[in-house]
Amino acid sequence: MRPDTVAAIAARISATADVRTRTRNLVAAGDWKAAEDDPTRAAAFDARAARSGGPQEAIHGTNDFQPAAFLPYGATSRRAVARVEVQTPGETTSGTGFLISPDLFITNQHVINDAAGAAHANIIFDDEIDQQGNPGQRTIYRLLPERLAIFSDESELDYAVIAIGDRLDGSAAIADLGDCPLSFSPDRHRVGMNVNIIQHPNGLPKTIAIRNNLLTARTDTRLLYETDTDFGSSGAPVFNDQWDVVALHHYGAPSAPPQSAGGQPPPSSVNEGIRISAIFNDLKDRAAKLDPVAQEMVTRALSLWTISAPATKQLERRPVASPPAPGEAMKAPDRANAMEALMNAPSSTMQSVVIPIEILVRVGNPAVAGAPADKAASIAAQVIAAKPQRLLTKAAEGVKLDTDYSNRNGFSAKFVPGIKLDLPQITKPKKSSIAPLQDAAVTSGELQYQNFSVVMHKTRHFALLTATNIDGATYVAIDRKTGEPAATQPEGETWYKDSRMSDSYFVLQDFYSAWSHLFDRGHLTRRDDPTWGEFATRANKDTFHFTNCTPQHWKFNESIKFWQGIERYVLEQGLFVSGKDKPLAVLQGPVFNDTDDLWADDTQVPSAFWKIVVWHGAQGLKAVAMIADQTALFSVTRSGGSAPPPADTAVNVAEYRSTVATIESKTGLDLSAIKPYDTAGGDLPKVGEAVQLIRKWGDIPLT
Repeated sequence: MRPDTVAAIAARISATADVRTRTRNLVAAGDWKAAEDDPTRAAAFDARAARSGGPQEAIHGTNDFQPAAFLPYGATSRRAVARVEVQTPGETTSGTGFLISPDLFITNQHVINDAAGAAHANIIFDDEIDQQGNPGQRTIYRLLPERLAIFSDESELDYAVIAIGDRLDGSAAIADLGDCPLSFSPDRHRVGMNVNIIQHPNGLPKTIAIRNNLLTARTDTRLLYETDTDFGSSGAPVFNDQWDVVALHHYGAPSAPPQSAGGQPPPSSVNEGIRISAIFNDLKDRAAKLDPVAQEMVTRALSLWTISAPATKQLERRPVASPPAPGEAMKAPDRANAMEALMNAPSSTMQSVVIPIEILVRVGNPAVAGAPADKAASIAAQVIAAKPQRLLTKAAEGVKLDTDYSNRNGFSAKFVPGIKLDLPQITKPKKSSIAPLQDAAVTSGELQYQNFSVVMHKTRHFALLTATNIDGATYVAIDRKTGEPAATQPEGETWYKDSRMSDSYFVLQDFYSAWSHLFDRGHLTRRDDPTWGEFATRANKDTFHFTNCTPQHWKFNESIKFWQGIERYVLEQGLFVSGKDKPLAVLQGPVFNDTDDLWADDTQVPSAFWKIVVWHGAQGLKAVAMIADQTALFSVTRSGGSAPPPADTAVNVAEYRSTVATIESKTGLDLSAIKPYDTAGGDLPKVGEAVQLIRKWGDIPLT
């Protein structure tokens, strides 16, 4: 530590001695809320805590009651924290840092001194000890100072913000790790509250100093608090109980303030962190002077907190005539407008964002926390010097997939007696939009799975349609009493790529991770529909391909009654009652509206989904068409992993009867083979712009 820095810290400790003593005494007396002398900040902080669902009153001292979501939120935040290892020709430095956006990483300037040091740095994520005391699987990234590197000297704000680079080792994508965004709004902290720090002290695996860490004083650019840190903790994020970052940990220094209440000796050291609001404002001022690419990266990072709570990312409306290509930089006018909005935005508009992802976390490890120094050093040496060993494990049943796709039967065009549903003919008008297969001999673009097929749209990155055969006679999940959805197995966690097609033609997990507050990975061909016959288990697994996946709003995917059950309803009311042949064909896909659709990053989100069920009943061939629109739900974000409402609870989704002709016009497909059998009998009656909503099963005509 430089002499000028030592002197400055000593001066701040001395100047805040009385304030820190007062705070400590008030907390000891059970009156911690009186420690904050700024009533505006206190009110803003309390309002935010109330919105986050936390208890508002302490029973004794500071408030140690927290909602259960405190743990999964902390587990989410901890993944963005990494150990920093800088190995220059002259020295090796170890510290802590964290992602503030998918592009940028922050630590102290005294950890990474300059661009040359950044070029020699490794950023090590998931450097943790598991419950058996073994090192976990780490992921290592490098930094790209040539793309962006901003430094504030340790005598000033002591930060280094640097662009994240390529992955060097491990499997975690940046989208999997998340981020801890910066903010400058006045509702993140109040004097007297507890703070939490995630850190890598002494270069050891990740450690959490949680609760009973008192924030005792504040200056214009610093927060002072009492907690456990050590060498290597520099650059760690300091959180409030809502897991907002309130400070960048800076130093711990000796302290000798007056005695606390009751004559108890105060802590022997005081920790100091740089206020995140000070870093935010400094980055905002510097952004205007950067080159366009760097300016965009900083603007995007600082804008994460401008989005209205509780959304983490915001859908946007975008003209489709010339959508930006993936990876294309923001156009200059857009960048300028974003910068102007950010620069002029008052702090009161900066609202909080919480990413509700549930992750199992185990805090603490007796073998490490209470280990002798020589054992701790041994563990540290093992983690630093050696790459963790990989252990052989038994594969879970859910992740076994037969990738010999030559044994799949695919969709049968003549499955329903009396009609041929030829996919090449149905998709012919969209032939130029069909994503090609790796095997150029398969010109139809049809991906055959067990009892169903998928045809991908090459620019939408989602299916043009899926087509499924259902054999009612051997259907394994039919509820023959009501025709409504039967209970199904829990949703699988593993989704698969399809080696027969370049994965550039479909959306992968990084998208669904980044937008998990709005969307689930929604099946088009439902997992139960093809699960019949000798290879029912294979068919179920086949539905978990990303080619069969679309972004369906989390409430849509979990709660729609008629959309989920129409196949069963047709089987029950249209086939089993009649005693006729029991095969069904289901065609379905997303509905895109190029004028009104919203965009999630560079992905156009389907506004609705269409479905047509075809069967041969007592009165001959029949078809039912319906559409479910999800756009009304886009303002409803997932919070704390909440469960969907009960099945009989109305949700704000428009499920309405449609016609085959209407779906043909919306999709551009050739559905002429089906139109003569449409139970709607032509255009449905309309009143102005109204549609015929489905409110009960009887609203779906089967004859």
